[in-house]
Amino acid sequence: MISFLSCLYNMIGGEKVLKGIDISRYQTGINIQALDIDFVIVKATEGVGYTDPNYKEFLEEALNSNKKIGLYHYARPDLGNTPEDEATWFVSKAKNYIKKAILVLDWEVNTSNTTWAYDFLKIVYEKTGVRPIIYMSASPANSYNWTRVVNGDFGLWIASYGANTGAPGTPPTNKYWPFYILWQYTSKGYINGYSKNLDLNYFYGTIETWDKYAKSSQIETPKPTPEKKTYKVGDVVTFNYLYKNSYGEGKVTSKIHSGTITRVIKGRAAPYLINRGTGWLSNDLILTSKTNELTIGTKVKTIKKGNASSDGKSNTAKKGIQGRITRILPGAKYPYLVSTTTPMGWYKKDALEKI
Repeated sequence: MISFLSCLYNMIGGEKVLKGIDISRYQTGINIQALDIDFVIVKATEGVGYTDPNYKEFLEEALNSNKKIGLYHYARPDLGNTPEDEATWFVSKAKNYIKKAILVLDWEVNTSNTTWAYDFLKIVYEKTGVRPIIYMSASPANSYNWTRVVNGDFGLWIASYGANTGAPGTPPTNKYWPFYILWQYTSKGYINGYSKNLDLNYFYGTIETWDKYAKSSQIETPKPTPEKKTYKVGDVVTFNYLYKNSYGEGKVTSKIHSGTITRVIKGRAAPYLINRGTGWLSNDLILTSKTNELTIGTKVKTIKKGNASSDGKSNTAKKGIQGRITRILPGAKYPYLVSTTTPMGWYKKDALEKI
């Protein structure tokens, strides 16, 4: 299936760029009609209960001057608000502009909580039929795992200022999206007709492309989200990399790419601890899983005798010991080293019982 965003990407091609601004009550008195711009994105709401006092005025002025419009919601997960409550609040204020405006989640607080952001975007889509996009700076766009948002066809508006001179610098890169829709390239921009600084943006596409984002005219009916698979202590999993903590922050480039889950913290972004401290995994980083495999960190009981050396040429090692596998030598006669506080001996696979 070709995604909605991919269809638009084929149309963008870097051939056409629209110029525009994003504004809120801090730009009270701005004469939108006098500005040489193609679009205006306006703050509508924040959290639950706050409405920008100028948003309707700005939107109507933009529409009356034949400029394209967008509406954004400033998320406040830090206040304990649910995605459902904030999405409902946003849609209640944006309803008169649905199918006219691009809808945006302004993601600047608790940026590592990608699940909250995804749920908000999904709920807005379900309530409006319009697939919103997400705004954030380049740092969180590249630091956290946005796979679910990308797979949901929710586009990216990225902020990256460089030296922030008012002119565009080097375009940013992003890790997860195949492209970004908008680039906010300065917060110190100047446009004839307004004396103060403005946020300036490029939109990569035509007016027709803008309308497709506003109307989501090519979007298919969303499919139910499959139930997330859960893993338990003792499961052996493979992965490419790990996170530094259970909140999914910071990438650990591990020398190993498989391990045993030794702890689970439910509700965390990366709930699975690998090998008692190597790193943390989220569901979407897990490539494969097996229940009865043995790897470094697996807790075992020795049910047969082993040997003091991996080649079997030394003294026997005891059975009945409980410990963990601390080293594996593939191809050795006794490939599994079992340790408690110190190494206790090398064992064959059939001498070990997982506990």
